[in-house]
Parts: sequence; structure tokens; C-alpha cells
Amino acid sequence: MLGMAARRGALWGLASQAFQVAAQFVALWVLARHLGKGDFGRAGIVLAAAGVLAACADWGMGVVAVQRRAVNWRAATRLTMLGGLVTAGALAATAPLLAVPALLAASAAPALLLAGLGATPRARLTRALAFRTLASLDAAVCAVACAGRIVLATEGLGAWAIVLGDLCGALSSVALLWALAPREGGEGGGGLLADGARVVGTRLADAAFAQSDRLLVGGLLGPAALGLYGFGMQHAMLLPQRLAPLAEQVALPILSRLRDDPPTLARAYLSLTRVNALLVVPLAALLGAFAPQLLGLLYPERWQEAVPVLRALSLAAACAGLNSHPGLVWLAQGDTGLRLRWSLWNLLALVGVVAAGTRLGIVGVALALAARSLLATAAAQEITRRRAGVSHAAYLRALLPGAALGLLFAALGLVAPA
Repeated sequence: MLGMAARRGALWGLASQAFQVAAQFVALWVLARHLGKGDFGRAGIVLAAAGVLAACADWGMGVVAVQRRAVNWRAATRLTMLGGLVTAGALAATAPLLAVPALLAASAAPALLLAGLGATPRARLTRALAFRTLASLDAAVCAVACAGRIVLATEGLGAWAIVLGDLCGALSSVALLWALAPREGGEGGGGLLADGARVVGTRLADAAFAQSDRLLVGGLLGPAALGLYGFGMQHAMLLPQRLAPLAEQVALPILSRLRDDPPTLARAYLSLTRVNALLVVPLAALLGAFAPQLLGLLYPERWQEAVPVLRALSLAAACAGLNSHPGLVWLAQGDTGLRLRWSLWNLLALVGVVAAGTRLGIVGVALALAARSLLATAAAQEITRRRAGVSHAAYLRALLPGAALGLLFAALGLVAPA
């Protein structure tokens, strides 16, 4: 039964993510013609600051309410509303400290409040394994956000187009979640505050890890350099960034139900490894190998500066795709401590390598990030392989199809005409 639910969820999720990747690519194609590097950079700083605070917006209830067997929904909703309110206020208060117009930064604050409001209905849908509903909802929200970005960009709003377009998506998300979520009863299960705090700690480290490179690049090299870096990152990470929420949405509730069945949990881990490798590694290899042709075909000449950045980040993208599920296995096994420690070490390593890479400019940052990603992925997979009781041979068999296809595409890029 769980296996069938997982397959259905994965299929619906993949269809939704494919649509979202296409929509985001179309929006990026339009924005690249109407926005400059500085616009991308200023919007990137705002979204990076909001992304760090978003880790607290639901007080961890998006994970805790899914992983638990019994949930006090009233208490969970109060915590998410408080988290959204506090984080929105924090962004508005710190807006003048960012290297962008304060009003632009503050305009992203309502999205944090909306993220908190939408957390418990999303958790209800996830607990009910309503993957079709969630996939359709996410696709609709992405379409609204991308349409908002495109319309506002063509009206000449610059960086505002990105920030306000995302706010349109957040509004539609909350409205749809509350309309579609089942009204699950139950007052059981205490300790939400403490469990949520541990999840928030992990998410804060993860969010800081995900956004600190942008904040460092923007602060040390300026908005134009950040715009170039963000442009390359949006292409390289387009698929990996969509896989991470899909893995949490579909895999976490399934893995959590397998915590007392180690052999089945091990097989699920290998299946996730095989699928992620097949989806991400070949695409990353294509992006790196054919970066000059891709950017030359799709964008104005000024974006050719992003070619070396995109090539370096393609390796980081392959690693990010493979790293979207080990932490979920740890959470399913109940080891939130390991997940938190890993996030903190990741954050410290990222800050160090990015700060060092800025001495060589934006390409140096991309190369440093790629090297760190490769080492971190190898370590995370080795830890998870041992905890799941999977042999080296079984793990390599799961990895082989995606890795072989990626090497083939990389080789084709070497012989392709410039």
C-alpha cells in the first residue's frame, strides 16, 4: 500500500516539478531580456534574506506535524501563525540594513506571514498522502508567481518584478491550501514547541547554508556580480531545487512509516538514490558541457559572462540533487540531532569556501562551491549508507545509471563545436 502511494506521489510530483521547471525557465528567459545583472542581484539579496527567515515561519510544524503520529492542530496552527508574524516583522525591521532599497526588502515580508499561515493545511494534505492535490496546487502557484514576474518585468519594474511576483504566488498558495486541506481533528501529542525548535534550528542552518553564498557575494563583490552568479545558479539549480521539496513532501511521510522496517527503509534509500542520480546528473552534465551554446542561443550576448560560472556550478548541481534525501532518512530514523549537526557543519564549510573564493572573483566562488559540494555529498551518502545498512556494491549499482549517462553527455560536450 505504501509502495503504491509512494509511486503515485512520485509520478504526480515529478509531473508537477516538470511543469514548474518549464514555467520558471520561461519566466527566466523573459526576465533576462528586461532585467540587468544589477536587478537580478538586488532581488537576489532580498530573496536570500527572506529565505533565511522563512526557516522559522512555520516553527517547524511542516515537518513535525507530518512525522508525528498524533498532533494538536490548534497548537500547531498558533505556532505557525506566530512564526509567520515574527519573521515578517524581523524582515521589515532589518530591511534598512540590506544593500538594497529598504522598501524593496520590506515588500517581501508579507510572504513570510503567508508561509506561516499555509503550513498546517499543507501538513494535513501531506499526512493524508494527498500527493495529487499537492502537486496540482504547487504547479498552479508556480504558474501564478511566474506570470506575475513576467507581467511586472515587461512593465519595467526591474527587481520589483521578482519580489512582487513571488508575493502573488504566496497569496495564491495560502488561499488554495486552506480551501483544499482536510479538516483533520485531534488534540493529542504535546511537546510541539520543543520539537519545532529543533526543526527550526536545522532549517535555520539549512537556510543560511542555502543563502549565505548569495549574501556573501552580494556584500563582498556587489549586486552586479551577484546578478551574474544568481543567473548561473538559477540554471544549474533549477531541477535540484525542485527535487528537494518534492523529496520532503513525498518521501518523508513514507520513510517515517518505514522506521521500524530497516530492510524496506534501505531499499527506499537506494531507490531515491537511483532516481535522483538519473534525474539530476545527466542534466547537470548537459548544462556544463553545452553552456556556451545554451546561453548564446537563448539570451543576449551580455549573459555569455555567465558561462564559466554555469560550468562550475553544474557540478554543484549534480551533488545537490544526490543530497536531497540523506537528511530525510535521518529524520525518519528520529535522529534530529545528526541532521542539525550536519546542517551546522555544512554552513561553516560553505561560508569558509565562499569567502575564500571571492578572492578570485565570481568564478572562484563557483569553483569553491563545486569542490565543497562534491566532498559534502560523498560524506553524507557514506553516513546514510552505513546507517541504512546498505553495502558499497548496492549503492554503486544504484548510482551507476545516472553517473554513466552524465559522463556520456560530458564527453559529447568535449567534441561538440563551440
